[in-house]
Amino acid sequence: MSRSFRHFLSLREIPREDLDALCLLALSLKRREAVARLPGRVLGMLFFNPSVRTRASFESAMARLGGASIALAAGRDTWNFEHREGIAMDGATQEHVKELAPVLSRYCDVLGVRKSELVTTSATTAEVSGSWDDLKRDGFLRALARYATVPVINLESNADHPCQGLADRMTLLERCPGPDGPRGVKYVLTWAWHTKSLPMATPNSQLEAAASLGMDVTLLCPEGWELDPEVTAAARASAEAAGGGLRVTHDRDAALAGARFLCAKEWGSTRYYGRFDEERRDKERLREAWRVDGRWMARTAGASFMHCLPVRRGVVVADDVLDSPASIVVDQAENRMWAQMALLASLLGEPG
Repeated sequence: MSRSFRHFLSLREIPREDLDALCLLALSLKRREAVARLPGRVLGMLFFNPSVRTRASFESAMARLGGASIALAAGRDTWNFEHREGIAMDGATQEHVKELAPVLSRYCDVLGVRKSELVTTSATTAEVSGSWDDLKRDGFLRALARYATVPVINLESNADHPCQGLADRMTLLERCPGPDGPRGVKYVLTWAWHTKSLPMATPNSQLEAAASLGMDVTLLCPEGWELDPEVTAAARASAEAAGGGLRVTHDRDAALAGARFLCAKEWGSTRYYGRFDEERRDKERLREAWRVDGRWMARTAGASFMHCLPVRRGVVVADDVLDSPASIVVDQAENRMWAQMALLASLLGEPG
């Protein structure tokens, strides 16, 4: 397939025609209707955060394509990196991205990086330095892409998780066969309560994924937990351009009525960004009301339940939803591998 993008950093930067082609190739690969091979090609991945599905799905994808992969844990396998310009590196950093990116580009044919300030295995929310307006610029990711001489894939940043969005988009297409596909089908992305403040990257990309398919998209959340206005505006424009629409609501009953897909995700509030103790105290009142359970599903039009995983059972969603036939979270997770196979084949070669 031909493509018009060099890097894969945000769904908002990829033309809808390219996203359609990637998803169709992914579906063809999954159905064994197409074959792609990348023998001798190498994927290099740099992880600043823990990873299960992203690392395993990319390594599996590259192996199935006949290539190889290298995964480095930043801070454990590497030096500490600097990406800012004009910095005298007399502190904690030992290597600048200006050297890192071209060197890795000579070892590898494509690079991936996961760097999100809020992803942590700790029981408490991660500490952040800087405002949301600063961190959403994804300085390290953008610098790596600027100085790399090979394609760069965002494996999750502060602002975006385009690989999750691509897999969700593929899943929605897979579940809506027919000439119109998911266009006009009601999709609800709902905020869910969590013990910690979590990144907005995944819901940002999930919103754009559904919007770019022309779906009837509803963003459901409590007041104060709306996504970044720039992200919402971009998704609304994508939805309208594709023949759909997007609305933001705090009315659960109105949101769930007629829904065919209900995607739950936890995320922090831009209003409280960096003041997470205050956010935790404020959102405690939302704990019981914003856990997805069977009563939520009963208000939909027989919706399929989606979640990116990992998910905290009994906190974000009840067992009776996750264990029901309505849950497609495992299929959704599997599609990470197929979507990423299509992405790698597009960036590095052609299906045969």
